[in-house]
Amino acid sequence: MKKAFVLLLIFWVLSFAEKLLPQTGNQVYVDKVTVPVVAIEDRDLMDFFIYEFFIAETLVTKIEIIDATGNGFGEDDLVKTYPSEQIYFPVPSDSAQKIMNSWEFKANFQIVSENRPPEEFEQLPNEKAENGIFASLLRGVNRNYRDAPISIWFNRDNNGTTFEMWGFNKDDLNFAPPPPTEPDSVVTYDLVHITRSDTLVKTDTTRYDLIYVYKTQRDTVIVGEDFGVKKRN
Repeated sequence: MKKAFVLLLIFWVLSFAEKLLPQTGNQVYVDKVTVPVVAIEDRDLMDFFIYEFFIAETLVTKIEIIDATGNGFGEDDLVKTYPSEQIYFPVPSDSAQKIMNSWEFKANFQIVSENRPPEEFEQLPNEKAENGIFASLLRGVNRNYRDAPISIWFNRDNNGTTFEMWGFNKDDLNFAPPPPTEPDSVVTYDLVHITRSDTLVKTDTTRYDLIYVYKTQRDTVIVGEDFGVKKRN
């Protein structure tokens, strides 16, 4: 009887597992969300929350408190310890909740706007570098994907770069190369005009050389005084 019960239980588990496997016409949509996470590595603060959350581990090097509900840190959230990567469900006391209430994620830079051309963000007077990064990303999306919606996640650290896109219609992706960059300075060219002259010699013609000679002559006649004549120039 016991063996029959075990076989029946195995058959029921396999049948239930078959129902969970993806079937034709049944689709499971996997999405991604970002949630605030507090990472605690301070020894005194870790010991405080280890005691508060009844964490029975001998070695804890870091604690992450994940705002899984998205309504602020507190009850019904998740606590993850390292290096064990165990998950706990905290029930904070009043003193612990008071500390957790002071935690709030604030992005260094955030834009929430209606759909606008990227040039408008580049022309904003403040935070020009941040708006320039956003405008460059928006320009690339607009050029290669004109549909909506689309989700993008980007991360870069000392180990490398991660870029992910999801939630878009792949059939609407069309590669469009970026336009050529415009020079940031005006290039001028010096124009040189060359005028050339030459002597044209026609053959079988008579040429004359005209020579003008100018001559001035001055004579002096000396007559002796014996003849009673004076000098005449």
